[in-house]
Amino acid sequence: MAQIIFSQFKITFLVTLSIFSISVAIANDPLGAGKSAFKRGDYSLALRAFSPLAAEGNSEAQVLIGNLYENGLGVIKDELVALQWYEKAGKLGNAKGQHNAGIYYFTGKGVDINYPAAYEWFLKATDHDYAPSQYMLGLMYHQGHGVAVNFERARLWFLKASKQGYANAQFMYAYMIQSGEGEKSDPPRAMVWALVAEKNGKSDSVAITVPASMTMTELEVSTAEKIAQECFLSNYQNCPD
Repeated sequence: MAQIIFSQFKITFLVTLSIFSISVAIANDPLGAGKSAFKRGDYSLALRAFSPLAAEGNSEAQVLIGNLYENGLGVIKDELVALQWYEKAGKLGNAKGQHNAGIYYFTGKGVDINYPAAYEWFLKATDHDYAPSQYMLGLMYHQGHGVAVNFERARLWFLKASKQGYANAQFMYAYMIQSGEGEKSDPPRAMVWALVAEKNGKSDSVAITVPASMTMTELEVSTAEKIAQECFLSNYQNCPD
């Protein structure tokens, strides 16, 4: 009997100690505690940690709360609430919040598609050199979403994102060069960027490298491979435009 009572006491003590430890962690470093809770799947605790910070204007916490509502983690999934949190963060200059808000308007996620609004949010994020938004602006100019098709501007934005290692932009930049969109087709240069994108995980880059190689000599292919390797290893500092 005494052993049972002791075991129950031990369990109660450990639970109390755990709750106390969590409370101390949140008090000392609420953002860090919230992120740790998020990673281990304790989304309710994450929300508890992020909420006071978000109310005080912490844009990173606002983005993280938006992510909880976007994916229904620890809360009922609500796209509109998620967008509201992203916009709050975006208005405070948070590039990820700005980009996420842009994606919502671009795709019509939780709201009607609104390309002008998407463009403005992406443009704000590019003030912080945010590569995903640079890529999205390139896509808008390439496909004519909310803006007139402009291959020159599309290439400009794709190149900016490419030089930050954004694989999707590297692929699209290579595609435009190979296709001759807005300029004369340049298979060797297209090959370089397609190979770089491939090194970044874009396995479908073969859709560019194969046709490009068919118009190139063995020496040109070998040279392109060397340039791509140098570009990749230099963290995109030594890459052709």
